[in-house]
Amino acid sequence: MSGAAGLAVCSAQLARTRCDRQAADTALARLEDAIDVLGTQPLTSSFYAGFTGIAWAVDLVGRLLGTAGEDRNGDIDEALTKLLRKYPEQAPYDLIQGLTGLGAYALARWPRPGAAQCLLGVVEQFAQRARHDRDGVFWWSPPSWQGQRREVYLPGRVDLGVAHGIAAVIPFLARVHRLGLARQTVRPLLDGAVRWLLAHLVDTASGPTVPSFVADGVPPRPVRSAWCYGDPGVAAALLLAARDVGEPTWAAAATGLALRAAARPPDHAGVEDAGLCHGSAGLAHLFNRIYQMTAEPALADAARFWVERTLELCSAAAPGRDATRTDAAPPAWKGPGLLEGAAGVALALEAASTTVEPVWDQMLLVSTGIPGAQA
Repeated sequence: MSGAAGLAVCSAQLARTRCDRQAADTALARLEDAIDVLGTQPLTSSFYAGFTGIAWAVDLVGRLLGTAGEDRNGDIDEALTKLLRKYPEQAPYDLIQGLTGLGAYALARWPRPGAAQCLLGVVEQFAQRARHDRDGVFWWSPPSWQGQRREVYLPGRVDLGVAHGIAAVIPFLARVHRLGLARQTVRPLLDGAVRWLLAHLVDTASGPTVPSFVADGVPPRPVRSAWCYGDPGVAAALLLAARDVGEPTWAAAATGLALRAAARPPDHAGVEDAGLCHGSAGLAHLFNRIYQMTAEPALADAARFWVERTLELCSAAAPGRDATRTDAAPPAWKGPGLLEGAAGVALALEAASTTVEPVWDQMLLVSTGIPGAQA
């Protein structure tokens, strides 16, 4: 989603919000560019960097623009269902590269005919890989992980983030449960995962917080505020799960995490850019979404603050916009894409300034829309 597919989604959302024909044309052109990649480059099944993400963009752009017509993703659904029957044991389970990402794609496809089989395949894989201890249910992070922090990705590590860990599995399972699929399998996994997550919060002077990971011999520690890791992303994921299955205690825990994150001094948040993943636009969007689910005034204030901070970062990064800018000013985003780039920043700002449902945040697993009725 760092290329043409992400730009297509951004343009399509703007076209829907603003009734902008030029944006719609741009979306369709970028979408065809992304589809061309399918025939010219070898791609993995990664939701964020593979053919699954392009297929998601095809489906979403069609729904946003009202041009869906004949289903173009039926073959993708069938291929994923076959893949899930023999999914490699050491393959990642996370949202960015692995099983959870395939699940996010299938949720967005609901109620298309192939969606249920994909969802059931993902659930079966999670059931097979689940580990149980006295705290609940968890999933190991595989040694094959190739992330930037591989040096601390130790055998026996359990990742607690949304991007790469169990925090994303929780809203996925909750949404599958809401759809009425495999509830006898899903609910024990979901309940156990939430118990495990909450059992491994780290106590701080301001209250419990979520570490990035838990591993033998490595003391857990607080992390920055972000979607990928940290309290805001986990709070949104847990709150969405609570709403989907009707668990007020989970909602209370999630709201507490969000309020403490909102009260965190900005210079302690670790924000260095404007992107969705770990930047100011991501925080603005998360606090906006959580406010919509809780009506907590402090969260609305936090959303407004991070919107303003995003505008400051974007203005400082634009040559000629700020006379005080220096050549040493860091870029506000990385490239044009959704997760870390300009398209994601634009979508977060658009969501903050309109009442149109931001269905694109399916990719972050924070969408509150009803499956099958997002567009």
